[in-house]
Amino acid sequence: MSLSNEYKKILGLNRRNQEYIRPYNPPSAKNIADNKILTKKVLAREGIKTPQIYKVIRNKKQLAFLDWASLPKSFVIKPNKGTGGNGIIVFFGKKKKETAWIRPSGEIMSKRDIILHIENILEGRFSMGSKSDVAIIEERVKTDPLLKQYSYRGVPDIRVICFNSVPIMAMTRLPTKRSNGTANLHSGAICTGIDIATGITTYSMQMNPRALFSDTYENIDSTTDLKVNKKLSGIQIPYWDEILRIALVCQRASNLGYIGVDIALDRENGPVVFELNARPGLGIQVANRTGLRWRLEKVEDLEIKSIKHGIRVAKNLFGGEVEESIEAISGRKVVNINEKIYLYHSDSKDSEKPKREPFTSFMDTGVLTSRVSKNVASRLGFLSTVKFFNSLDIPKKFDSLKEAQEYIDKNIENLTKDEKILRIAKTIEEDKVVIRPVVVITTKISGDIKDIEMIITDNMPYPLALGRADLKGYLIDTSKTFK
Repeated sequence: MSLSNEYKKILGLNRRNQEYIRPYNPPSAKNIADNKILTKKVLAREGIKTPQIYKVIRNKKQLAFLDWASLPKSFVIKPNKGTGGNGIIVFFGKKKKETAWIRPSGEIMSKRDIILHIENILEGRFSMGSKSDVAIIEERVKTDPLLKQYSYRGVPDIRVICFNSVPIMAMTRLPTKRSNGTANLHSGAICTGIDIATGITTYSMQMNPRALFSDTYENIDSTTDLKVNKKLSGIQIPYWDEILRIALVCQRASNLGYIGVDIALDRENGPVVFELNARPGLGIQVANRTGLRWRLEKVEDLEIKSIKHGIRVAKNLFGGEVEESIEAISGRKVVNINEKIYLYHSDSKDSEKPKREPFTSFMDTGVLTSRVSKNVASRLGFLSTVKFFNSLDIPKKFDSLKEAQEYIDKNIENLTKDEKILRIAKTIEEDKVVIRPVVVITTKISGDIKDIEMIITDNMPYPLALGRADLKGYLIDTSKTFK
């Protein structure tokens, strides 16, 4: 594709304003997005979680009577009508025996410092048009453990651009030391593109502070400020389908036709909406290495019947094209959550043409060791093994994993007399602790042939399930399931 065609994909600032913000975002809808307190009220009616408000300060008189002792160790101060993340301060902790709080950079702000900052908010220093504003003191979200590994102290968020009830593009913004724990790209936060279909991160950028021109980004591959810097591509964002659903609910509730929804992942509450943006920035195109314009044009005239329909359209139109890129940049293959794989018969794997059969496997990251049903194991040459284990006088269940292990240790020679039994595993099935035989089955998954230890078990909804131990090196696409 020529360079001129690539440029045609990009959405510029003037086109964004003239063709999408003005026609599709009425003033009443903008008022909701521009007022964080109103946003919380509107989203609460839809059952959408937002950070809890501790205090609302509307004037200097209220500020003078603020009960500082009631504030928690960590919280966030933000202007009600602030723009671009300006005026937001995150406090990571409280200094012992002092009325002073600690920012992610280690900077300590005294009570007097905080009062001055809130006064600046009230005077409109950070609001649109420099109009007088209201200061909000609210809960600091406790970051989900996965994303916490990639963030410098602050709270990362996920921005989803939606148009015509379709999620168009997404990225995650990761706080850095330079951004002082905020997810503000202009302050130095990292932006990482997310594949709409899978929720898997792709490319990463960070604004170059030494560049001659503003809004100039440079490619990066890993985090920058952590003790052990981590690779940023290939991260599976948790709750992905729920994040897309929430973004579309926010669009419907606010009546914004073109919207950016900022969502954080709380370790206890899951997805939490930070704010709605009626004028989302265009840096998301840099993070995804593709333009918004062509995606917007593709869905502009579509009739979207429901939220589920909108998500399905997004995944079909904007997802599959990056699968090879994900594999290339992450070094890992993408597999479906329900993947067709081949299992080899145990009695023929050493022959010139080993016999194999295709099965649909569930990629089960909730268990460590892979599992295979008795029926499938019997077809693959383990019938005598299944019959042997069934013939043993083994308790149907144990009161605890410890009791099961003691039974295994005491009877290990008898339990493993069949030569195909590698070991005995303890497992929990239907809230019961049981023991099962483990065998080795040669498997072909996504072109890779490997020997996998599998527990032969009962009552499985799938013929087999691959566990975490055998999914290293793969990324799971949760958007595709078989009927």
